[in-house]
Amino acid sequence: MLAPAILVSTAALAAPVQPIVVQGLECRADDGAWRLDATRATAQYTATVPRKREVVFRGSLQALSAPTAIVWRGDSTHLPKDTLVLIARDEACRKPAPGGHRALLSIRAGEASTACCLVRAGFDARVAPVWSAAGKAGDDWTRALPDLLPAINACARDPKVIAVASAAASGGTARVRMVQAAGNAVECTVDASGRGTPTLLPSSAPASGNPLFFPPREPPPIVACGRLERVLPPRGALAGYLHYDPC
Repeated sequence: MLAPAILVSTAALAAPVQPIVVQGLECRADDGAWRLDATRATAQYTATVPRKREVVFRGSLQALSAPTAIVWRGDSTHLPKDTLVLIARDEACRKPAPGGHRALLSIRAGEASTACCLVRAGFDARVAPVWSAAGKAGDDWTRALPDLLPAINACARDPKVIAVASAAASGGTARVRMVQAAGNAVECTVDASGRGTPTLLPSSAPASGNPLFFPPREPPPIVACGRLERVLPPRGALAGYLHYDPC
C-alpha cells in the first residue's frame, strides 16, 4: 500500500504528523524468472532465466497519486549500461498478496514482463524531527545519549545488529543491549569511550526497547507508527535514528 491510513485522536490533532512516503519495493516476476529489491536510490535485479545474473541499478523512485502508481527508473552500474524501468500500479496482482501492486518491468528490448510488488512505506527519515534531551522523561535512557554514542558505535559495528534497545554507563564501562536480525537480544560490554574490543553475550532481557536506536545505515529504518527522530550531534554527521513507541 502506498500510504497506510493514520487515525488521529482529537487531542492529537494539534501535533504534527510525520509524513509517510514510499521507501522501497519488493517485486517478483509472475513467472518466477526474476526478483527486484529496490530502495529509493538503488535496486538489485536478480534473474534466473535464461541465465542467472545479478545487476545493481542506481536511480530514483517516484510516487504518482493520479492514478496511484510508483515508477522506479535507473541505470546499471556496469557496462554495457542497461536502463531499468518499473511501473507498479495499485491493482490486484495475478498472484494476490497483501498490499500487492501489479507491475510492468522493462530492461532490454523484448524482455518486458509482469510482476507483483509489495510496497514498503514509512516515515520520511530525511525530514524526521531532530532528537533533543530536553523534555525527555527521566527514565528515557537517551538522555545520556551524547556520552553513550562512542560505546554504541563500537558495539553496533556488528552487521547482525539492527537496533539498540538500551544503553548505560558506569565506572567507565558501558553496557549496550542490542537486537539482532534474528530477533534475539545480546548485551555488549565495552569501554565507555568506545576503545577496545567489545564483548558480546546472549541476553535474557527482551529484544525490545522504547525508544529503539538505529545506526545511520542505508536505507534508514522503515517505520509507520510512533515517532521517528534523527540524532544529529552539534558537530558531525548523522549519528542514527530513534524510534519511540514502536509498533
